Amino acid sequence: MKKIYIYALAALLLSVSNSCNDYLEVDYYDILPGDYMFESETSAEYGLVGCYDSFYPTKGAEVDLAMWGFKPQFMLANHPTLDTQASGWDKAYCTQDWTASSSEFLIVWIGHYSAISRCNIFLAGLEQMENTQFKNGEQTKKQMEAQARAIRAWNYLNLAKNFGRIPMLQAGETYSNTPSKPRPDTEDETWNQIVDDLSYAAGILDWTPLNDEYGRITKGFCLSYQAIAKMYQGKYDEAKTLFGQVVASGTYSLLPCYSYLFDPERAWTKEDVFAVVMWTDNGNNMGSTNGWEPLEDHYMFACYNTASMEYSGWGSLFISWECYKSFEEGDRRRAASMVGLGDTNPWTDQTIGAANAPHVKTGSEFMPNISSLKYWRMKCDYSTVINQPFSIRTLRYAEVLLHYAECCFRTGDSGTGWEIIRQVRERAFGNQEVALNDPEYPIPMQTETVQVPDAQTYYTKYKADKGYSADTWLLAVNMERRHEFNAEYSLFYDLKRSGMLEEFINLEYPKNVGTDPGADPDGALDDWRTYRTFNNNPNKMLFPIPEQEILTNDAISPEDQNPGY
Repeated sequence: MKKIYIYALAALLLSVSNSCNDYLEVDYYDILPGDYMFESETSAEYGLVGCYDSFYPTKGAEVDLAMWGFKPQFMLANHPTLDTQASGWDKAYCTQDWTASSSEFLIVWIGHYSAISRCNIFLAGLEQMENTQFKNGEQTKKQMEAQARAIRAWNYLNLAKNFGRIPMLQAGETYSNTPSKPRPDTEDETWNQIVDDLSYAAGILDWTPLNDEYGRITKGFCLSYQAIAKMYQGKYDEAKTLFGQVVASGTYSLLPCYSYLFDPERAWTKEDVFAVVMWTDNGNNMGSTNGWEPLEDHYMFACYNTASMEYSGWGSLFISWECYKSFEEGDRRRAASMVGLGDTNPWTDQTIGAANAPHVKTGSEFMPNISSLKYWRMKCDYSTVINQPFSIRTLRYAEVLLHYAECCFRTGDSGTGWEIIRQVRERAFGNQEVALNDPEYPIPMQTETVQVPDAQTYYTKYKADKGYSADTWLLAVNMERRHEFNAEYSLFYDLKRSGMLEEFINLEYPKNVGTDPGADPDGALDDWRTYRTFNNNPNKMLFPIPEQEILTNDAISPEDQNPGY
């Protein structure tokens, strides 16, 4: 497998890194003049890979991009649904008490616009290069442009689903040279540019990554995210066609074992439409002058953020008991995703409640005593191990399938929609594990095929039992998303875009049910239910434009803030 070498260019404001694996390698860095980037195909390639470097998280505790790429992303995608919860100052994301000054919004804003600025500098310089500067002439130049435009579109898409209308910087524009940029008048203006960039890139790029360098943008990436943008515009027929191309290509498939997705040693599988591989060592990676700044970029506090507090975890990610109890009997996704009171982590052999946390709620703020196994697959002792290799799977084929199913239902093709859901559930219940012959795997494999409950029948009953008014198919799609992508990067956005978030919160987390921790703190430790006191606020469907942006961008005033803030 070929490797990509990243050079830190001053014009691109790239970070300093050193790492080594089969996909990305950062050998060294030089501070070079910005025009060097466009002297040859080779130097332009260095600049392009600098745009790719923006996918990698940062970890510094006091910098503007603290834990960018991991913690803010899983928090914003999950905590507002209450399926994941947090203590301390992160708790506001579980109670709709976030404000425009909440740090995660600024981190997400700065992180995405930093990447967009890199892409815009690169695109402006690339445009001035002659075709003769490239070995394969215009073809290579277009391939580079396609990748940079797709990276820019991905960053804009993530901004738009969080904040709605956002300033759209064009080629050559950065937040340094264009500090004042207004929001467009409509969200469609935002989505249309995203669609244009991805449509262009999809027409240039192939299904397999250029030069077999996994980590590069592909046609499947571009078509999938173009389709997601179309869904946000309500253009489900067009999205269905795009997703259909991805499915028909045969490029991707579901892994036979759901748990394999989260094994640190498995990266860039057939299920990955796009992923960021956090492959480096398992240590704490401290040692700088302030004790927190990372010595290297490509690390992340996976154990620190997600391990049980009983076993040295920090406690930013707890899984709710409502989510834990919502899995059907036989659905193997729960055992692969979470470990609760009385359960043993099969990778660390640590049992929840065996040491000093014997209650269903843990800590002074009564968090659910359930941890995510997607990121906690090695012992975390805080002093020497707070990192863990893992892959940030920004888009996997299961998500494409469930989006495709939703589009099929919305366009009258319910037969295909239910068939896609059946495929996802077949994997969830372990029927593809039977042929794997992996007896040493920490979670025992399924050895005989089982009859998977019919989804339409199951969710028809679930709808009646819970009192949902949503269509059965919409309930099915979103509950499969709930179980498939818990603690990943999409659930809140899908629930709100599909119009089911308020009903989900009201029915899965009834208000004022259970024990009020303030009134009975001792009893709250043994009451598994989430005690919700707030009413869902429809103005919280979009997050606020960060306060700092309003203060520093003269083209955005307080009146431009999203409603409700």
